[in-house]
Amino acid sequence: MDDVYSVLPCLPGTLKDILSKKSTLSSDQLDRKLHVRYFEDYFRDVNAKTIVLENNYIDHDYTEDHAEYYVRCFKSYKRKCTRLHIFKNEFTCDDFDGLLAGEDANLTAQLLKDNYLGFIVVKPLPRTVFGRTCLEIYPDQGTRYFPITRSYSANLFGIQLTVRKSLAFQEQDNIVAACATSALWSIFQGTGILFQHAIPSPSAITKAATEHITDGERTRAFPSKGLDVIEMARAIKKVELEPYTVSVKNEYLLKSTSYAYLHMGIPMILGFPLYDTYKVPHKDMGKHAVSLTGYNLPNVDPVPFGSAGFKLRANKIDKLYAHDDQIGPFARMEFDDQPVILDINGLDDLPSLSTSWPDVNDKIGGARAVPELLLLPLYHKIRIPYGCIHDQIMIFDTLFDVVASNHLDVCGDYEWDIYLTTVNEYKSELLENTDISPNIKNRYLISGMPKYIWRASVVNDKRVIIDILFDATDLEQGSYVDKVIGYSGDVYDDLKNHVLNSFNVDKSFFESRYRKTKVWPLLEWFRENL
Repeated sequence: MDDVYSVLPCLPGTLKDILSKKSTLSSDQLDRKLHVRYFEDYFRDVNAKTIVLENNYIDHDYTEDHAEYYVRCFKSYKRKCTRLHIFKNEFTCDDFDGLLAGEDANLTAQLLKDNYLGFIVVKPLPRTVFGRTCLEIYPDQGTRYFPITRSYSANLFGIQLTVRKSLAFQEQDNIVAACATSALWSIFQGTGILFQHAIPSPSAITKAATEHITDGERTRAFPSKGLDVIEMARAIKKVELEPYTVSVKNEYLLKSTSYAYLHMGIPMILGFPLYDTYKVPHKDMGKHAVSLTGYNLPNVDPVPFGSAGFKLRANKIDKLYAHDDQIGPFARMEFDDQPVILDINGLDDLPSLSTSWPDVNDKIGGARAVPELLLLPLYHKIRIPYGCIHDQIMIFDTLFDVVASNHLDVCGDYEWDIYLTTVNEYKSELLENTDISPNIKNRYLISGMPKYIWRASVVNDKRVIIDILFDATDLEQGSYVDKVIGYSGDVYDDLKNHVLNSFNVDKSFFESRYRKTKVWPLLEWFRENL
């Protein structure tokens, strides 16, 4: 049945052998292709044992791209792809034949379902061969978080298989897509489920982004030479989401902003230039874009930020994970304190992240990323940006710290956790919370709340002490504080008294210090609601 399917043991070099037969890539090109190294490392790490090749597979995205461009070429490009199914259990082609024939054999459909790791589509193109790829994330180790994963289905000759936790990835196609297009395609895989919109193909994304070309040098959509920020934003608006950009040229802002939105499952584009570090000064390799999909949050204390020593949970992040179309899905980018050096005297060092890109000497990790901006696809009702919440809480922390100093179980050991969430997620967590009295729990479970909420929590030893909830759908010029909930009665009571006393005892000083700051609406909430 080699013309329809084949079964191969998953061994080192198997993927390269498959690609040498299913694509026109030379052996030298395959050796240089980072995806091959990445996927073979993945197969080893997850203990993959068997690959089933599904020949003559029709892939939806490639079919659209083929109809948009390749079918019009003089040279004939194949319309059908090959899909590789990866399994953790060992079986042979005879075993698989017997299963499809309905014979009573050791291999069953349930065994395949239980051991399924995902699939890789191989496109019949000259160089960019990795199409829609959905692989299970690495086993949970307690500190890696991938909030954007979803399930994907694959039907293999009548056997319904499921990739339980993944996010689709594909290599950029230099004709109908570039790195930005591939990154957008991946983030739409997440937002399509979260915000209920159609997920366009790479060629459709490129067309939407370049629909109103005005640059004289950019006179056609295909072949695609890459997208700028405005064009990426246009593609986001095409799926009826609102593009929101944030400059993230310092490490703290990148960590805190990405965490605040990723926590709710909102993926985003990270744009940056790459630098080759083989020689000093380091050489600019050009701009790149990836889709951020997760983060690593080790069990350590956060590094205090600013002169007041503000402790934010997100500042503990030491790695980001991204779908990098030139590397693979969930590729690691690490905060390792190594700068990019632009001047031999060290005067223009730039903060940077490690990557899996090679330098000119083919050393993996020899290229580094210097973060510049985040581009987020937001639902139109999410109006309050993260920066407004962060700035309020950072000022409010100076007041809370006075209260915390009177409680030995909190003093010096608390941190703030700030992120976007939904009312349903919040109430589900509240229902399971055993640190709050039944009366208060019932009160907030049945109370009306906005659909999208900014949650700022005081956390001590993984225990939430106080929640400050903000209406993310309100207007910035409004007072968008929604609720303040105390889980520890003593601390919450002291906080209320401290704020109210500050108003009453020395009102003129208190107002002169805080009225013109972003925290004033929160302070007024205490005065009006307590």
